[in-house]
Amino acid sequence: MKKFGKDLHFISWIKRDGSGTKEVRQTTIDSMDDELFRLNWLSITSKTLIASGFNSFVVKLKGK
Repeated sequence: MKKFGKDLHFISWIKRDGSGTKEVRQTTIDSMDDELFRLNWLSITSKTLIASGFNSFVVKLKGK
């Protein structure tokens, strides 16, 4: 599944070395509105996904 950044609620940024996550700044989120991300489920019960692009993020889909 693929979605644009404007359709996602960003929870955290996954560090490139895999050692954990960091908070995502609002300015970073705003700059990714038109970026296309590939999504993979992280937790179906929590409805969280991993959004992969240049960086990877833990996200939720925005409700309509």
